[in-house]
Amino acid sequence: MKKSALLTAIFLFLTVAAPGQKRTKVNLKQLDAYYAKMLNDWGVPGVSIGIVKDGKLVFTGNYGVLEAGKSDMPDENTLYAIASNSKAFTSALIGMLVQEGKLRWNDKVKDYLPYFALYDPWVSNEVTVRDLLCHRVGLGTFSGDVIWYKSDLSPEAIVKRLEYLPKTFDFRAGYGYSNVMYITAGELIRNVTGKSWSRNVNERILEPLGMDRTVTSPKALEAKGNYATPHAREAGKNVPIPWTDWEAIGALGGIISSVKDLSKWMIFNLNNGVWGKDTLLTKETRNMVWTPHNNLSVDHTEKNDVNRHFSAYGLGWGLSDYRGRLRVGHTGGYDGMITAITLIPDENLGVVVLTNGMKSPIMAATYYALDLFLG
Repeated sequence: MKKSALLTAIFLFLTVAAPGQKRTKVNLKQLDAYYAKMLNDWGVPGVSIGIVKDGKLVFTGNYGVLEAGKSDMPDENTLYAIASNSKAFTSALIGMLVQEGKLRWNDKVKDYLPYFALYDPWVSNEVTVRDLLCHRVGLGTFSGDVIWYKSDLSPEAIVKRLEYLPKTFDFRAGYGYSNVMYITAGELIRNVTGKSWSRNVNERILEPLGMDRTVTSPKALEAKGNYATPHAREAGKNVPIPWTDWEAIGALGGIISSVKDLSKWMIFNLNNGVWGKDTLLTKETRNMVWTPHNNLSVDHTEKNDVNRHFSAYGLGWGLSDYRGRLRVGHTGGYDGMITAITLIPDENLGVVVLTNGMKSPIMAATYYALDLFLG
């Protein structure tokens, strides 16, 4: 089994503790061994995992290969598509514009995009900036994806077609995961700033955080080098497939990044939007995106797999509890790649899992790390 793990702590054991709690010794060698076995058990071509704790990248593990049938291995700088994990970047950009007084969370979208329309004229006039980011406009999950997926349409042209999508539930009375609302948010950003979503995310987030390998288009991969190949599953085997270009609809899922760069993103968010001496997001903005804006049902009659008591969507982030602590995170599904980012703010702890296959152990890998660190 090919693997490469960097245990960034001085020793193979890392001692961690939250204020006022008993100190827990984390066996990083045990973590590495589990991940190496996991790759084999799940049949994933390649996996890169990073864990941040108390403002530092304390573990990176890279296993398998960049492409099935070849020998090149991933490392902490290997690029993977993070897909819908990009939505948190979009909500952060909106938050920055709110901080600058260029718009407000409760502004009507139609005030900025006059061509924006949904299934009902009244709803079209009432949808706010905040509504775009929390999946409550009344469209069903993945409604409208057929409009943008592998399409040459511009974001504006996509938005102009949304009025033909049927209503699934009443406005603000349900949950329907909506990629097209994030495309709309990207158009809103372009309208307000005069710059594309891609340029905004580069200038406002990637460059300040030093995420210098992160890109927003597969066209940039050849110049960067060291990138994973997506894989489909055919007859029980991993088969390489081409990259799909999501650049035009980047606001919903266009970011391509690495463990090392995403460790900076996690540290930045766990540090309340502060990076070095710069406050890029205020605490008010951080709290806004991590506040439940759309509550999801949880069955309390039976114990669920992680003993969850609440589940909700913030703005670009999923919210729930895990072992008595707030869990903030998201997953991303791209053609041939599945990824996850999970934060436990009370413990100043974050886990990123990047894979280049469709049979993916992202949550198994995440929960194993969380359980070791939480003790």
